[in-house]
Amino acid sequence: MSSAKPDRNRIEQAKRDGHLTVPLMISVQPGRDEEVERALAVLGATVESRDPRIGYLRAEMPVDRVEDAYLITGVSKVDLDEPLNNRLPEP
Repeated sequence: MSSAKPDRNRIEQAKRDGHLTVPLMISVQPGRDEEVERALAVLGATVESRDPRIGYLRAEMPVDRVEDAYLITGVSKVDLDEPLNNRLPEP
């Protein structure tokens, strides 16, 4: 189980902004890539890229299921991948 805690503020902001999914970077324990990928799929995530050499997956995850990603066996760390607010800064 991951020791990292979800960034609840960013998750809640994504919900308020109407995002249905958020991009995640997920660090996976060695040899557990396929197992983690299957578990993510069950949660409704779409794995967009993977690099088993360094143990990372990038997935688009339903915002309501992000915290469940932290509970997947084989997951070391979960980070929101990029800023969710794509608006241009106001002057």
